Amino acid sequence: MITLILIPVLGGIVCLAFKNRQRLCMTIALATTITNGIILPFQIFRVVEINVGEWGNLGIRLAIDDFAMPFLLSTFFVMLAITINSIRKQYDGFFYSLILILFGTLNSIFLSRDLFNIFVTVELASIISFILISYEKKARQAWASLKYLLLSSLGLNLYLLGIGMVYMETGSFAMEGLNSVSTVASVLIFGGLAVKSGILLFSMWLPDAHSSAPIHVSPILSALIVKIDVYLSIRFVTFDSFLWLKDFYISIGLFSAIVGAYMALNSLNAKRLLAYSTMSQVGFMMVNCDKSSSWHGFSHAIFKTLLFLVVGNISYRLGTKKYDEWNGRLSKWEYTFLLIGSLAMIGFPLTSGCVTKEIIIHRSCCPWVRGGLYLASTATAVSFCRLIFLRPSKESTAMPVTHTLSYLLLTGVIFVHGILGFELYELEALIPVSVGILIYVLTKRYLKPLPNKIEKLDLSLIAYLLMITLSLGVALLAT
Repeated sequence: MITLILIPVLGGIVCLAFKNRQRLCMTIALATTITNGIILPFQIFRVVEINVGEWGNLGIRLAIDDFAMPFLLSTFFVMLAITINSIRKQYDGFFYSLILILFGTLNSIFLSRDLFNIFVTVELASIISFILISYEKKARQAWASLKYLLLSSLGLNLYLLGIGMVYMETGSFAMEGLNSVSTVASVLIFGGLAVKSGILLFSMWLPDAHSSAPIHVSPILSALIVKIDVYLSIRFVTFDSFLWLKDFYISIGLFSAIVGAYMALNSLNAKRLLAYSTMSQVGFMMVNCDKSSSWHGFSHAIFKTLLFLVVGNISYRLGTKKYDEWNGRLSKWEYTFLLIGSLAMIGFPLTSGCVTKEIIIHRSCCPWVRGGLYLASTATAVSFCRLIFLRPSKESTAMPVTHTLSYLLLTGVIFVHGILGFELYELEALIPVSVGILIYVLTKRYLKPLPNKIEKLDLSLIAYLLMITLSLGVALLAT
């Protein structure tokens, strides 16, 4: 199990030592990722638990179970696709060292059952993400990464206070201590991690960071970084002191699912459309906060990585992120993969997005929640019709082999998961898809960008602190 952490980290250290030898570092990154993928099947299909060190409850405990498995799988597929797709980009060894160390760090988060170890690894993931967002040293990227770092630092300080209280009350950092901690500690832990969640109002750094980041960094942020809090929320809510979060997650998850989809619907920038849709999809995951959320996190990671890679490469080739300027300029292959990713996003039958989204909708607690999720699905369909109804070029344009391989890898996962997991009731997904297409056809002339003032640093900070205050109020009422 430890090899899932050590192999990528050691590969990253080697790349850092030879950072000026681009081809060598690229080869090491690819070999390391593939090696991790070969080891992964021997680890994830059995429940395993180990203790690192001989310190009893103070030791670092690692374990694999049904909650962690989808996130470990998604990390592997996303990192492999990104590494293959980046080969022609000529990144230096420093870039590959960062993504490999982040690979190992994310695996460590998903395996850890120790609250302090989670703090250390989440902090490391935040620092690496900060560097990656501003990797190309553009002014907009620097500001987006700074906003991310400031909000993330505030959140992690709250989390550190929370786990400090857990240690004071239980004498251990083990997760089992969360069964008997105070309400204040649970609010600090929840609120501290929520800044990374991608939930609307908690994570208003997200649209700028995702849309400004380099081509191969945006999918890491959307597919993996925001899943840190999703994973920890799913795990923490199983403990007694966090049970009050169940109803709260339903409310904020549904709010994020609907409003995030609406914000995406009004975006003219392709990467910002994808960024806001991340907020909506995270809302879906938070509504249930169970095993179905883990698997939707997996399917979202796959199709969102495909979309960000395709959109990023198209934007780079055409020199614009405005998708209305892509009409008649997309190659047929580019449009094909853009269409596949968009169909998975809107939950079209036989795609992975349909399988996991419909499970969440059908397992929702009550009819009004189910109705709200169908509303969010319809809004998502409307927004992605903007990409689905783009016109490809009539001319044949060759696509780099590395791009094709990475797209085919992700497309294969989307359809294999979608076909193997298909159930007849999932045909209901055609209803919001059809309604969304109809609404798009009738209203496309009237859709205009919404103001994004809340994304400014000061307002983002105020929104986050207000949500923390609201969380504390809900917790006090629940007790």
